[in-house]
Amino acid sequence: MLLRILILIILLLTLPDVYIHFMYTRHWTKQPWLRALWFLPSITLAIADIIIMSSNDMKPEHQPWVSIFMFAFLAICAPKALFMVFDALGHGINWIVTNGAKNQEEYDCIFVRIFRIIGMSLALFAIVLLCFGYFEGRHHYVVHRQTFYFPDLPKQFEGYRIVQFSDLHIGTLRDGNEKDARTIVNLINDQRADAILFTGDLVNHQSAELDGFRRDLNKLHAPDGVYAVMGNHDYSIYLKYADEADRTADVKELQRRIQSYGWTLLLNDHRIIRRGNDSLIIAGVENDGRPPFPALGDLPKTMKGLKRNCFTVLMSHDPTHWRRNILPQTNIQLTLSGHTHAGQLKVFGWSPVKHVYREWSGAYTEGNQILNVSDGVGAVMFPFRFGAWPEINVITLRRGTPKTLQNP
Repeated sequence: MLLRILILIILLLTLPDVYIHFMYTRHWTKQPWLRALWFLPSITLAIADIIIMSSNDMKPEHQPWVSIFMFAFLAICAPKALFMVFDALGHGINWIVTNGAKNQEEYDCIFVRIFRIIGMSLALFAIVLLCFGYFEGRHHYVVHRQTFYFPDLPKQFEGYRIVQFSDLHIGTLRDGNEKDARTIVNLINDQRADAILFTGDLVNHQSAELDGFRRDLNKLHAPDGVYAVMGNHDYSIYLKYADEADRTADVKELQRRIQSYGWTLLLNDHRIIRRGNDSLIIAGVENDGRPPFPALGDLPKTMKGLKRNCFTVLMSHDPTHWRRNILPQTNIQLTLSGHTHAGQLKVFGWSPVKHVYREWSGAYTEGNQILNVSDGVGAVMFPFRFGAWPEINVITLRRGTPKTLQNP
């Protein structure tokens, strides 16, 4: 996994250190060994990165080290990068404004110092944010209650309650926070919903991450059952296998374990929930994303044998599937997705992931059709959450004019 961001790691390890050394630290002392101390943290991180990548950082037993490395890397490099950007901006503006001016020292004091203070303040904020998100934010589980209205909801399902949870990424809990699995399960069961729907990414890389979690995951229960689909991480696509048959075997093992927990795994399939003469369809497709993610969803197969106007709740891990295929090809009333994690970061409602996904967090409506994108309950690679708190979604279905009511 670290190999995929190797270029970014190299840039963040080198550019801020070189810039700050050239602009500041080399002027503070003439002793070469003291100047070299400035580079020691980055050199240590580079060595740690090489060691982790050489030992297959995607193995379940190695994932805690990846989490620790990512925290140390971001806590050291991100603040320096922020300071570098704003300090360089200040010097750049100062050079433009003072070009040919007589009172350059006065301008130096105004522009360079202002942007230096901004850079230092943002660097300090980044450290506080990272520490809070790593030590506290990842455990700040919230219940997001939503009410969705549909004119064609069967009468017997008025007030039907669904718990949606997504993106557990259970391998990330193997860094000493295994007890969080029990916290999540208890929080879900406490909602006493009619059905529990898991919308994919149970693991990070492979089925062995589930070792030791059976007792907790087996306790999930609801009157109408627990249903699940697979996300992109559940297909072992991020591991290298000598034989493709080994990858297929691991995916099959993951599917077997899911079913052994008493969950109903829907692989382009559906189930019918009945209340008297009324019925509600719970359907699930395999992951269907844009490249490089697997595109295995089969809507015709999923809905085979059903009437077109039947009320359906569809689980599809990747929210891009909704606009690409679900909206133009079906009249499925409610689609539940995850995948984005809301970037695991929200600041005043903004997240970097909103520039990647059109639908990335919360509910979206097109006519009588609704997509709900859960922020997810876990974290991948870096166990950090700030603003985009780990959440479970409690969804109540109501008859009425299409609209959404979301309660904080």
